[in-house]
Amino acid sequence: MKQDLVTFTCVVVIAVITGWVLYIGRPVLVPIAFAIITSYVIYGLADILRRVPRVGTRIRAGVRYWSAAALILVAAWLATELLLSDTDRMVAVAPKYEATLLALLAKITALFHLETEASWTAFRRELLATVNVQSLLTSLLGSLSSLMATTLVVLLYTAFFMVEMGRFRRKLSAVMRGKADMEPVIDAINAKIGTYLALKALLGVVLGILSWICMHLVGLEFAPIIAVLIVLLNFVPYAGSLISVALPALLAALQFGQWNEAITLLIALSAINFVMGNLLDPWLMAGSLNLSPAVILMSLAAWTAIWGIPGAFLAVPGTVALTIIFSAFSSTRPLALLLTKDDVVRHAE
Repeated sequence: MKQDLVTFTCVVVIAVITGWVLYIGRPVLVPIAFAIITSYVIYGLADILRRVPRVGTRIRAGVRYWSAAALILVAAWLATELLLSDTDRMVAVAPKYEATLLALLAKITALFHLETEASWTAFRRELLATVNVQSLLTSLLGSLSSLMATTLVVLLYTAFFMVEMGRFRRKLSAVMRGKADMEPVIDAINAKIGTYLALKALLGVVLGILSWICMHLVGLEFAPIIAVLIVLLNFVPYAGSLISVALPALLAALQFGQWNEAITLLIALSAINFVMGNLLDPWLMAGSLNLSPAVILMSLAAWTAIWGIPGAFLAVPGTVALTIIFSAFSSTRPLALLLTKDDVVRHAE
């Protein structure tokens, strides 16, 4: 009993210290974390290339890895080009969107007969004083510029990680010689997270293309930029799907000044996300992650609290890595059991 209490206390203290270090070190650690995620996506894509019938096994490992890296680089370049091409137009249409927002609010007040309500008048006055679509867009574009600079740092880190990948395994074997064998744990983490992130990236591209088709048919402005955002949001569990549906519908309402196009987009994108999230995604993943939905939500909240929006992208990969590491040691195996979905801990072999 005493030993269990000591173990529990140590785990809590280590968790608190780790959270504090992650919080104060986020300017340095966030690019490194995303470089690791990018490396895992490359690792997973290379593994998918290896599984291609007849051709995959004939391609050398180095060629597969650098082909996957080139694919990621081209995707990042295309996304950057899309963002830069429409920045001026986004700022130009901001006043129109602001006027449409006020017109929609006027329609809502007329529908529910709220024009004479003192609380509604005060709310409208406060909204006019605080909401400025043009300034919001300008701030957003400034954030995008900072994001592009961070992306360059991430790509640089990723290149070094890819070069050091083989050496890291040899160093790990030398360090752990005569101690617990960590190679199966590393292999399990690489396989699960790499496959998960690669499949998520491919599903995100499919989701982005289908969403772009719907937005293009409706005539929504900035559909390519929103499609790129939808691809990225596919990595965020639960909240990403909600934003992927709500944001285009809201922009459609602001652009057209009526609800027909917005409702059409809402229904179409909801159907696409339902099929992708509830049919195609589980079929491809085959339940391999074995994570409890409640644990994923709590992980999403915790990582977002520590690192903000970037932390939301780490909710699933971080929890998967912790589950595999915890399952490798008898003292922490109960913690791994708490994180699983089907009450079975799959050991790293």
